[in-house]
Amino acid sequence: MHSTAVWDRLSNGAYVTDYYLSTPSKTTYSRPLPKCSYPYQTTPPSLNRRAGPGPTYALRGTLPEGSLAWVSCQSRGSSVYTTSVWDRLSDGSWGSDYYVSSPSSTTYSSPVRRC
Repeated sequence: MHSTAVWDRLSNGAYVTDYYLSTPSKTTYSRPLPKCSYPYQTTPPSLNRRAGPGPTYALRGTLPEGSLAWVSCQSRGSSVYTTSVWDRLSDGSWGSDYYVSSPSSTTYSSPVRRC
């Protein structure tokens, strides 16, 4: 049997021994591993992807309603309706949490980390 003292937390909160995952090392900590990102659906009408956490930043595109927005962290930015929380997406762009179906539409959502 293979063993390691390293355990990895999965996005659903469960843990698995590092030996069975595709990480650089099976016996010690692997750095750098990417931060977790969490998939949430976009809400109507669509999510504008911005260069920073506010509507005055350059538009980098949109995600249509119902698309998955892979949120890597959240930060305070310009207010949009009921929230000033902005989601940093896995591609580096930003979108207002107002248009993302994260657990909270007014404040930070667990388990997403803060930027």
